[in-house]
Amino acid sequence: MAVLSELELDAQVSSRGEPQPGFPVEPNTTATVDGNTILCLGPDEWLVLGGHEEDYPRAAATVDVSAGRVVLELSGTDAVEVLAQGCSLDLHPSVFAPGSCAQTLLARAQVILVRPDERRFLLLVRPSFAPYLRAWLEDAIAGATTLRSSR
Repeated sequence: MAVLSELELDAQVSSRGEPQPGFPVEPNTTATVDGNTILCLGPDEWLVLGGHEEDYPRAAATVDVSAGRVVLELSGTDAVEVLAQGCSLDLHPSVFAPGSCAQTLLARAQVILVRPDERRFLLLVRPSFAPYLRAWLEDAIAGATTLRSSR
């Protein structure tokens, strides 16, 4: 069964320019540096979950973007099935493995999808779309649960 919750992060920081020490350099991958999750969103663009602007003085630009995204967590054995109802990415672990991230659409809402481990996903979504996406995910969870129980 899938479980949906909202996470409170200390901060979210956008970093541009040259990669900082420990940052992943391959787009759509993640790394952990000093307890913060770093998402490589492009060749010179990273999102640091938990970091602060002053942590990266050598970056070309760092901006606190904490107010720009709500972080939802979807976990459980049905998480992939729930997401597959509204996401065109292949979420099989051989394709979208733990440590992957992607900017994509989920139920027509722009999200950054992160897979920290096999059964857990983070969904970063703009605050204005968060209530819609939360409701959509709750419906998708109910559908997956009904489908599983009818088997």
